[in-house]
Amino acid sequence: MALIDMTVYPRTTSGKNANRRTRAAGRTPAVVYGNNREQANSLELDTAQLERILDTHGGQNLMFSLKVEGTGESFVAVMRDLQQHPVSDMVYHCDLLEIPLDVPLTLEVGLNIHGDANKLVRTGDAIVDVVRRTVEIECLPRDVPESLDVDYTELKIGDKLTVRNLSFEKGRIVTDLDDIILKLNTHTFIEAAAAAPEGEAAAPEKKEETK
Repeated sequence: MALIDMTVYPRTTSGKNANRRTRAAGRTPAVVYGNNREQANSLELDTAQLERILDTHGGQNLMFSLKVEGTGESFVAVMRDLQQHPVSDMVYHCDLLEIPLDVPLTLEVGLNIHGDANKLVRTGDAIVDVVRRTVEIECLPRDVPESLDVDYTELKIGDKLTVRNLSFEKGRIVTDLDDIILKLNTHTFIEAAAAAPEGEAAAPEKKEETK
C-alpha cells in the first residue's frame, strides 16, 4: 500500500467523556506508539477523511505519512488496530505504529489480476482459476507498492502463472516463488475438480485416438 498523506492533531484529553466530545466534533481518537517512543502519544484524526480512506483502500496494511498540526512533527505509521461499531461501522478509535523509514517491512500486498482481452476467456473456451490474490514482500516503507501486476492475456489453456512471474524491483518477494497464482483451465476441468472427492485430483481429460 502506497503511503497515504494525512494531517493529524495533538490530543491532550482522555477518558470516555472526552472521547465522546472528540467524536462529536468530527474527529477520531487515536494513539501512536513504537519506533523508540517512550510512551504512546494521543492524537486525533479527521473522521470524514479517515472514512474516505477506509472506503477507498480498506483497512489492511494502511500506511500513512502523517503531519502533526501545529508542531512540525511528521512520521510514517501503519494502522495496527481499528475499533468500529459492529452495526454502523462508525470508527471509535485506532492504533498507529510508527515505523522507521530505513528498516525494511514484511507485509502482504494484493495482486492486480487482469487479462480480460484473453481470446479464450472472452469466447468462453477457458476460465481463470485464481489460486492466490496476495503475496508477502519485504521492502522499505517508501517502496511498498499499491499492488503487484498479474496479466494473463497471453496464456493458453493449461498455462499457469507463479509467484516467480511477478516483477518487483524495489524489494524482495518472501512468498515461495513456485506458488501458483492462477491457471487457465477449461470449464470441464473446473467442474471435474469440484466434483472430485476431497484429497483426490481430477482425472485429466482424455483424447480419443484416431484409427
